[in-house]
Amino acid sequence: ANDCGTTLSCLPYGNYYFLSQSDIDDFPINFPNCTDLMGDVGIIGNDIINLNGLSALTSIGSNLNINYNDSLTNLTGLEGLTSIGGDLEIVSNESLTNLTGLNSLTSIGGDLNINLNDSLTNLTGLEGLTSIGGDLWIGYYNSGNPAMTSLTGLEGLTSIGGDLTICNNYSLTSLIGLNNLN
Repeated sequence: ANDCGTTLSCLPYGNYYFLSQSDIDDFPINFPNCTDLMGDVGIIGNDIINLNGLSALTSIGSNLNINYNDSLTNLTGLEGLTSIGGDLEIVSNESLTNLTGLNSLTSIGGDLNINLNDSLTNLTGLEGLTSIGGDLWIGYYNSGNPAMTSLTGLEGLTSIGGDLTICNNYSLTSLIGLNNLN
């Protein structure tokens, strides 16, 4: 509760860091009715197995970083998320096989960076994404997503404001999925 005796539904401009499954599970208890986060959101925890506690979120005003989550296999729990004002970074999640859970996401204001996800085979889950304001990075110059065989999931993407880089995804055999990119 704040000084006026009313309960805050979210921290107004703070950053949120979820470092364990209990942090995820406690979020709806500690911040009931919280749907829009203005700051950065970091999801970084080896014991995180699901994101169900974040199911009420509809927007993130700044960056969303989903990094170094060895036990996370999909992004179920983020189905309500429709926009991210900054960057979306999905890096070094060794058990992540697809991006199911981001199905309602339509826009990313900054960059989309997908890199070093050892088990990621496709981008299923991003079908609703129509625009990226910045760059789209799928892999880096010195590393990539070694199991990625297709770009399925990007069929709704029509615009990228910056650069498109697809690098070192050694199992990728075609660019099908980018057909609607203008």
